[in-house]
Amino acid sequence: MDEKNGVVLRRYVTGALDTNTWVVHAPGSRDAILVDPADEAERLAAAVQDLRIQAIVLTHTHWDHVLALPLLADLVDAPVLAHPAATAVWAYELNHAEARGYWDAGTATDALLPTGLLRLDPARRLWDGRIDRELSDGAELVIGDLVVRMIHTPGHTPDGVTLALPGHLLTGDTLFPGGPGLTGWPLSDFDTIMTSVDHLLTGYDVATGIHPGHGDSTTVGAELPSVELWRRRGW
Repeated sequence: MDEKNGVVLRRYVTGALDTNTWVVHAPGSRDAILVDPADEAERLAAAVQDLRIQAIVLTHTHWDHVLALPLLADLVDAPVLAHPAATAVWAYELNHAEARGYWDAGTATDALLPTGLLRLDPARRLWDGRIDRELSDGAELVIGDLVVRMIHTPGHTPDGVTLALPGHLLTGDTLFPGGPGLTGWPLSDFDTIMTSVDHLLTGYDVATGIHPGHGDSTTVGAELPSVELWRRRGW
């Protein structure tokens, strides 16, 4: 709990790529949002039984961030919120997986393929691509006493968004400790993601927490000195 900024953040790690699902609410309030329902819908639903999930928000629609979405949305009875480009990104993900029989895990694909974790399960119910509310740049959600602002941060995908909370940024796969999210495949672009990263790291106080879609959190101040290094190395 961050009492100074009036934010409670919970993290749940699920799925083949150890994706972070974030749950956000104000202290003392049961109204919450759930960000990136990666996998294990029943586990996530059980973890938020004490809360009223007002919305499920997608930072982007790569498969490892949405596998739990259809079942979880039913279990917690919450609408799906995402950037308008999310439906097209998800269609590309599905087409790629159906053509190959497995999900694309980027640089981890070759290592994970023998494990079977990336296999496309034809019996699994997948998200139908429906968005209940589109989130454009600057859109705000009011969750109890908490105001959450959406920042369009494309580059990893065209539909990438960052959620700005008091003192915290939920960056999805746009920004991690040590650099920007992966680029180099169709729909991604390094120069675009660096523009997004510049915006995040120059627009917020150095103490602002950065909470990515995988792995540990960091701060604006910890990452800002490395931006030009990232730009020179090209990833």
